[in-house]
Amino acid sequence: MGLNEVFASAMQGVAAKGTELLAQPVEVAFKGLNQGGWDLVAGLKDVSLGVPVSFSRDMVGGGVLFLPKGQAALMGELMMGNEPPEIPSALSEMNSTAAAEVLSQMIGALGEGLGRVTRRQVAATSGEPKEMGADALVSAGKSLVREDRIAMADCSIKIGKHTAGRLVLVIPASMADSLGSEKAAQAASAAPPDLILGAPQSGAGGVTVQRAQFGAFQVPSAGAASPEGNLDLLMDVPLDITVELGRASRRVRDVLSLSPGSIVELSKLAGEPVDLLVNGRPIAKGEVVVIDENFAVRIVEILSREDRLSGGL
Repeated sequence: MGLNEVFASAMQGVAAKGTELLAQPVEVAFKGLNQGGWDLVAGLKDVSLGVPVSFSRDMVGGGVLFLPKGQAALMGELMMGNEPPEIPSALSEMNSTAAAEVLSQMIGALGEGLGRVTRRQVAATSGEPKEMGADALVSAGKSLVREDRIAMADCSIKIGKHTAGRLVLVIPASMADSLGSEKAAQAASAAPPDLILGAPQSGAGGVTVQRAQFGAFQVPSAGAASPEGNLDLLMDVPLDITVELGRASRRVRDVLSLSPGSIVELSKLAGEPVDLLVNGRPIAKGEVVVIDENFAVRIVEILSREDRLSGGL
């Protein structure tokens, strides 16, 4: 698989992660991979935000992701639950924080995609996005990539019905070359062979593959311990019991605006039974009481097996 195919496949994971986070269709179209000097970056005119990228595990090094600040601002607004009619022209402090989270997860998906395609373990993390002019792109990139020869993955990104913008990943050329090396092919050939069931077969090197054989299943005798008796083995296993007063669903912007004194309205009505959960599974309903200045719950209903399996809340 060539480098273009590697990056094209990895960018599909980036688009999928963006769609998941923003609840809007995100398209990342890979245009091509160019290798050369820093004049490639000097020619970029339509990007104004740089995001440091750090790769680790089987792919170690630094890189930088360039994109228009308007695209990042749009990500931040959508992440906070807003739906701007147009791409914002500036990054505010609040949507900058939300945009950084979106970009962080999308870059993480990029590392996973590169690792999946090349059969390696690749982790990618991001730093703090920074606005920069066209004259600062090269100096910012050199401080992160630290090689004279670079590889530039050129893409476009389109979010929902908004105008597409440019997305450019710059990494050391040596790192890009390593992705196309024979290591991926060697990893694939070194993978364990599939399990073969059936008649004996002769494999490579004279190895014989035979049908798996198992001993006969023995039916427990009448004197064997019953399932109820085996339950004693679990009696000392600790369980977490949680009492849930109610639930609420809020947008990111509402959560960020919470402060001391804020009120969060729950789904439960006053006087309605609270839910009792064991290891996160509902088992009963009860009412809150006070015993010796401590809160307690009096059980008023044990959920049926069907209710417990279905969630029962």
